[in-house]
Amino acid sequence: MTVTFHGVIPESRNAQNNKGVRTYTETYRLTSDSKTDTAYIVGSHASLPNIGDVHDDDSNAYCQTLSPECTDGYTGWTCTATWSTERDISPSDPTADEVMVSWSSEIYQEPVFTDVNGGSMTNSAGDYYIDPVPTRDNVHLIAKIRSNVTSVPAWVLSKQNNVNSGVIVIGGLSIAAGLARMSRLEIGERQIRGTTSFYQLSFEIHIHEVGWHLTPLDVGFRRLEYGEPVQIRTDDTGAIVLFPNGEEPTQPVLLDGAGEVLDVSLLPAGAVYQDHQIYVESDLTTLPGIS
Repeated sequence: MTVTFHGVIPESRNAQNNKGVRTYTETYRLTSDSKTDTAYIVGSHASLPNIGDVHDDDSNAYCQTLSPECTDGYTGWTCTATWSTERDISPSDPTADEVMVSWSSEIYQEPVFTDVNGGSMTNSAGDYYIDPVPTRDNVHLIAKIRSNVTSVPAWVLSKQNNVNSGVIVIGGLSIAAGLARMSRLEIGERQIRGTTSFYQLSFEIHIHEVGWHLTPLDVGFRRLEYGEPVQIRTDDTGAIVLFPNGEEPTQPVLLDGAGEVLDVSLLPAGAVYQDHQIYVESDLTTLPGIS
């Protein structure tokens, strides 16, 4: 089974420029000495261009299609190739393709304890709304990053849900440390370009303007006494008392951040919020599309 390449058919060459998009076409003549040679075998001849190859005369045009066709019994074949500048692809290495970044937003619900003016969300008696806690819509900015990899990178095991430990830049946007979290990793099926196999990988960076620490209101049913937690008690009016034979409060009591009941004279503006780091922080500039 031998396929012979006889070169380009000169009169098949043509070109077009449509609003700046340049396209080229060339047809090649080949012959085969076997009835078992298929279009795949003929179209895979080493002298034919590969998908992604640069055009000889236009370095911005890449081969996009190859169309083998049997024209004379089983022996005569032609193969037509087209090039275009419409979409730049790497001639040989898919990982050299441009890393693509797109942007979107996502609405979510968050608890709210202060209004836009900094005033506390309290009832007419100055108490916080506890059950239910008020919520509002907020928005995450999301950058979706897509790139090609020849194998699944090791960082897919270590970087998911990580928050940036330092300043990063995505698409020219500078993002301060602690505001960006990696999420929603996707890896597509194996693809082949020319002789190179690769995977298309994408992930999202969720950007939260106040960061990713958990900051719940400091409330509870117990307080610290000499370093040990003890049940908070109230008298028959609902006031906090220290003696042990009082009643348990009917709702969580505000604490002062050190385990003691908050002085009522500080309410509501003096309410305390805890600060918990709940995501691992690391260098995200090792990911594609992030610097």
